[in-house]
Amino acid sequence: PVYSDQALPAPVRVALVSDAKMTDRERLIAAMERSGWVQAKAARLLGLTPRQIGYALRKYGIEIKCL
Repeated sequence: PVYSDQALPAPVRVALVSDAKMTDRERLIAAMERSGWVQAKAARLLGLTPRQIGYALRKYGIEIKCL
């Protein structure tokens, strides 16, 4: 691997629909559905950590779908 002095770019937030009109709960559900209910993938989509996703799921009372 090649290393440089430059910092890695920040995670890119993916617009899941129209972000401005969505609540945090709706954004979280959309990211979870898009990621196949994998918290780590949803975290990357939203620019959060998997731990933050887990906390938000509990906060909003969203149950993980078992596929």
